[in-house]
Amino acid sequence: MRNCVLLTLAALIALAVPAGAQMYLELGIAPIRFDIPPNGSEWHELHPNFCVVHPQEGYIDNGDGVVSVCDNIVIGGITYHIDWAGPTYYMVDLSNGEPWFVEPEDPQTSGDPTGEMWHVVAGPEFCTMYPVESWEDNGDGEVSGCDIVIVAGRTWHIEEVRLDITITEAGSPVQASTWSKLKSFFGF
Repeated sequence: MRNCVLLTLAALIALAVPAGAQMYLELGIAPIRFDIPPNGSEWHELHPNFCVVHPQEGYIDNGDGVVSVCDNIVIGGITYHIDWAGPTYYMVDLSNGEPWFVEPEDPQTSGDPTGEMWHVVAGPEFCTMYPVESWEDNGDGEVSGCDIVIVAGRTWHIEEVRLDITITEAGSPVQASTWSKLKSFFGF
């Protein structure tokens, strides 16, 4: 009997905690640092629903004072866990004007990105990774607007560098009191 109760509880817990697909968002402004934006800031969705704007309703910092992994952000009344935070490079193919949004897999603080793997987070090749083949700096010593890069054999102009986060729904939609009710029902 006890095993049935434990299996039932495990099934209820699994249903209560959403698996949650990841969502890729970028901040509509290009901060110099990854300072925590004020509530009301507009986050632009890159994936899965490109161009949907989400106003930030709240932010819970992990204590480091900047947007980073393990912070939580409130959007649409739902708290999301930040799984990744870093730069998004909005760039345009110089041959045909196709836009891409990419993020480095292991972003460096500055310097030459040649050899870095860049992950396409919006565009027809979503989730494809490419190495940066070469980089022509605009003179500031870091990846920024007006740099030229060769990625996937194509020449790209970096238009802007923005803040990007990957988030998943945090926690459980079950009210805190529900767990206590379930435990008491089964005599735990």
